[in-house]
Amino acid sequence: MILLAIKVVPSNLTAVLKAIEALVPSQNIELYEPAPIPKPPTDDGLDELAKKVVTAVRPKPTQPMRREALQKLARGHDTFFDQGGEPDAALRNAMGAISKALRSVFGHDQAIRRLAIPRKTFMADKSYQGTVYDVTPLGARVFALLKAEGSI
Repeated sequence: MILLAIKVVPSNLTAVLKAIEALVPSQNIELYEPAPIPKPPTDDGLDELAKKVVTAVRPKPTQPMRREALQKLARGHDTFFDQGGEPDAALRNAMGAISKALRSVFGHDQAIRRLAIPRKTFMADKSYQGTVYDVTPLGARVFALLKAEGSI
């Protein structure tokens, strides 16, 4: 079975079907409408989602590493420059705890990527340098709300 997806201008559909009729029997050809591109949430929707996220990740007084991890994410943490290239197990665990807390809002693993997208960086010789966290629009709203309430 051959699956062929072609974006065709409606006026050219007849010509395309004639061109492939020698290769594909007409009973095997099915036409589909293109899937709509999902619309990004509106500002109101983003604010509501940000409030849910804040509730899920807000650090308690007994969670200083979560607070520190959120502060680092908010400013676009760079593991190479901020940690001097040294691993930080406590920070990694705190990031994991934040991601786990976000599952209550998003329901999937690696939900932390909704707040900041990790981007690996490399040295000139192609060896691993570190990870930079790029804050998403949702992450920027969440961090602004956390800062406004004094949580981070």
